Amino acid sequence: MGTSAEPAVPAAVVPAAGPADGSSGARAGGSSGGRDRYLDLWRAAALIRVVTYHVLGWIWLTVLFPAMGLMFALAGSLMAGSLDRTGRGAVGRRLRRLLPPLWGFGAVAVTLLLVTGWRTAPTAALGWGELVWWVFPARTPPVGDQSWAWAYNVVLWYIVTYLWLVLLSPALLAAFRRWPWHSLALAVALPIAFRFNIVNVGGYFNEQATNVSTYLACWLLGFAHHDGLLRRIPARRYALAVGLLALTGAGWVLAVGWSTGNYDLNRIAGGNTLWSMAFVAAVLRFRPRLDWLGRIRLLDRLVELLNARAVTVYLWHLPLGVLAGALIAPLAVSGWVQTVTLRLAAVWLLVAVAVVLFGWIEDLAARRRPALVPARVSPSRRGTARTGPSGPTVSPEVAARRWHRAMASTVAVLAVSLGVMALNLWPGVTTRSQAQPSPAEVTYYLSDLPMLLDGSSERPSPTPAAGSSPGSVTVHGQVYPRAVLTAAPSRVRVQPPAGCERLRAVIDVGADDVEVAFAVRADDVTVFESGVRSRADSAEQIDVAIARASFVDLVTSSPSGGAVGVWADPQFVCVP
Repeated sequence: MGTSAEPAVPAAVVPAAGPADGSSGARAGGSSGGRDRYLDLWRAAALIRVVTYHVLGWIWLTVLFPAMGLMFALAGSLMAGSLDRTGRGAVGRRLRRLLPPLWGFGAVAVTLLLVTGWRTAPTAALGWGELVWWVFPARTPPVGDQSWAWAYNVVLWYIVTYLWLVLLSPALLAAFRRWPWHSLALAVALPIAFRFNIVNVGGYFNEQATNVSTYLACWLLGFAHHDGLLRRIPARRYALAVGLLALTGAGWVLAVGWSTGNYDLNRIAGGNTLWSMAFVAAVLRFRPRLDWLGRIRLLDRLVELLNARAVTVYLWHLPLGVLAGALIAPLAVSGWVQTVTLRLAAVWLLVAVAVVLFGWIEDLAARRRPALVPARVSPSRRGTARTGPSGPTVSPEVAARRWHRAMASTVAVLAVSLGVMALNLWPGVTTRSQAQPSPAEVTYYLSDLPMLLDGSSERPSPTPAAGSSPGSVTVHGQVYPRAVLTAAPSRVRVQPPAGCERLRAVIDVGADDVEVAFAVRADDVTVFESGVRSRADSAEQIDVAIARASFVDLVTSSPSGGAVGVWADPQFVCVP
């Protein structure tokens, strides 16, 4: 799965009805009211977080702000409202809003990939027929075998998962309204069952089933938000339940991160669902006043623009991030702050160009008049009330407010704590410990196995640092005796021994003033991507599930070219 958020939904427009928690009221399907600025603000923040994560590769952002779960919850709330207003026709309307922007992006991406050398048919079952998923993304669409092609489809898993949840929503909403809490409990149990192989779908749509199960509970929380079920739970009981869920989810994430050194929430099945649910539940119940947002006109307008062009921003940000890296690579920039600032500024500038060039497709999809820059929908909107659309004059009881604040504070403290652990900044604590293989495991170093470099018989050979022994490399002061160094861009293909389930390595950039992105593909399915990294970033230990793949590709790419990617002591962990 990919990371990080990623709004493939239009901006929130909630019906003005019912004393719910910012929702439409139970099955009301009332007349349209104003935009819910509280949800708009969260959606915009989630989109910014996703772009930042993919551009800079900051893993700690995933646990500090689980944006993916929040985006699926907001989309679920909107979907429930659409089904109430228009019935099953809402499915077609949602697809109409989603697919045209994807088609525009796919037309550019596939053309570019074919022109630059995509000559080998995808290895999946349909061969060249796999291109159908660029038209109807029931699976992640394929890309070429160029080392940089991953940037065009690595985040499209969110589009695929959103599509499946939209298609399933009529049945899901009917089941949820008949058995709400049983449905939610089953949705929580499902990804845990997948994690421990109690349930295993397998087959052609296995990846899609896994992703849907991971975020189904957040989608159903969106249903509960729309129907007002969350607001009807007493504040004390709700806060205690969310606190318990947050502690359980954070504990799970901490246990996995502590043992593997990898706190990427997207790689922690089960824990991802629980922690995302706790975060989402707190956001949907705790609603502070937003009167201040309307007074900051520039920020208010930015929030509105991000919501109006969310699909375009999401689709284009990663390829443009690679392009931005290539454009700024020749510049002599020193210092961490200056590098990060320049990189983010370049990416957002290019994204703004993409919004102008392609954003109008979202207007056509929504049957609005196309515009290069969307006009204000409601410039005189009022602030969001503390308790939702039941009216700004409604004030919760003092006790309820205290429980809500305690709940929000608990989730915030746990989020910051996980972020600190992911950064390895907790005083006196080292969380990036090497995971010790069990006695039943067998380890094979890649340096001992046959490797193909970009389809040739040439082996990648290490370039030892001064004073190191042949085949070794020093990464931030630590010597690794069995390193594999690869040029960027390049692709190294390795056939793992039988029974191998995981790939472990430490990745780093081999020289100053260059940038490298790392990816791991198992049987042509991307199972890990690092985002663009530089020498200023700390070395990262990865532990990637490869699911007994028949072959594994280590892909390195660089915006500037001529760079070196370091795979320090890469090894397969196998169970005979």
